[in-house]
Amino acid sequence: MDRVSRYILNNFFQTFLSLFLTLFFLASVVFFIKISQLTSVFNISFGDLFESYLYVLPEIIVYTFPITFFISVAMTIFKMSKDNETIVFFALSLSPHKIAKVFFILSLGATLILLLISLVLVPIAKQLNKNFINYKSMESKINIKATQFGQKFQDWHVFINSSDKTTYSNLVLYNHKAKKDEERFILASEATIDRNGSTIGFNLKNGKVFDFQAQEIRQINYGGLELSYSPENKELNNESVLMYWTKALDNFKRAKNLSINIFVSFFPLATFLFGISFGVANLRHEKPNIYLHIFIVVLLYYLLLYKVSSSFPFLGTPIVIIGFHLASAIYFREKILKRY
Repeated sequence: MDRVSRYILNNFFQTFLSLFLTLFFLASVVFFIKISQLTSVFNISFGDLFESYLYVLPEIIVYTFPITFFISVAMTIFKMSKDNETIVFFALSLSPHKIAKVFFILSLGATLILLLISLVLVPIAKQLNKNFINYKSMESKINIKATQFGQKFQDWHVFINSSDKTTYSNLVLYNHKAKKDEERFILASEATIDRNGSTIGFNLKNGKVFDFQAQEIRQINYGGLELSYSPENKELNNESVLMYWTKALDNFKRAKNLSINIFVSFFPLATFLFGISFGVANLRHEKPNIYLHIFIVVLLYYLLLYKVSSSFPFLGTPIVIIGFHLASAIYFREKILKRY
């Protein structure tokens, strides 16, 4: 690699790193807010929150990396243009093809990395995240704490006065749906929760049962009473990556996701020539609005991404990606190659 290529790469990576960290941080905040909504479904610790964040990390990278790459290409070349470095390079017979070759190799590598993340890591992470949520939801059904109101065990509202690691003390259970026009209270001095396979048992000791009926109140004293139920077990996801994407053949939602992932992954390869073309400018004779051009390309590409993935994902995806790359090549030829 010659000195010019190293110089271009050094500038690019400096720009890319700063932009990527900024966008990555902003995207992480958005995903953290989304993850925090799980606290309304079940209690999660800081460790659980971090684990859930790791599962969405591949998606964050897929969303931020391509746009950052494209912007970095344009901004790197534009910075060199402001310093008149591109003009000097071209005056010294440096072909624009050489600059394009450097960024072609980078964009090809970026696309391959994104394909690996979006087609392999993302489906694995999504399954792990779904399993995590299902497990925490199941765990929350048996996670009853002392001195807290609004807790439930099946149809029973539960209040516990105190507890240690395995035993609850002085419990009150209330169920207004035991039978029509009836209410039922259960008092217990002690209780434990046992889990046998898919069945959860609430073992009560030394208490009373009160049935409040329309005409009478019934009381039953007991030494031991067990409330048990088998909550609906959600099937855990354990598909291979191939099985996961094979479902796209007969599942439109999965086909749409596949199209989106491929679209996003090819964004660097399809647009890097636009980035170079926007960046090269002679500021003495023109005032390019590089930010507007970047916005238009990103907006147009992602609008096509949404439209094609929602309408004809299998046929439209390769056509639009190839067409976008050809459009960038034509624009690069007309704006750069014919002038320098």
